[in-house]
Amino acid sequence: MAGLLFQLQTGFHKKTIHIEEETISLRDLRQLAFVFLAETYGSEFSAALHDNVLLYRHDLRSINILQLVTTSEEVQDGSLIEIVIGC
Repeated sequence: MAGLLFQLQTGFHKKTIHIEEETISLRDLRQLAFVFLAETYGSEFSAALHDNVLLYRHDLRSINILQLVTTSEEVQDGSLIEIVIGC
């Protein structure tokens, strides 16, 4: 299967994402995360929180398991991306 396969997670909710491209831009990743939050929390999630969405990659090899996603290269096949709403 070609493309990129990764998971988005917020709280207890998790969704597997498959895209045809080998990489995803940060803008597109944030948009997917925003759509996932809106689907998961419905009317409880406000569009005003869009700028407060932070994305972290689970890295079990690191002392700090959650690593802030700062570049698109950090999202690799099989990655688990945690969505955190920071206020």
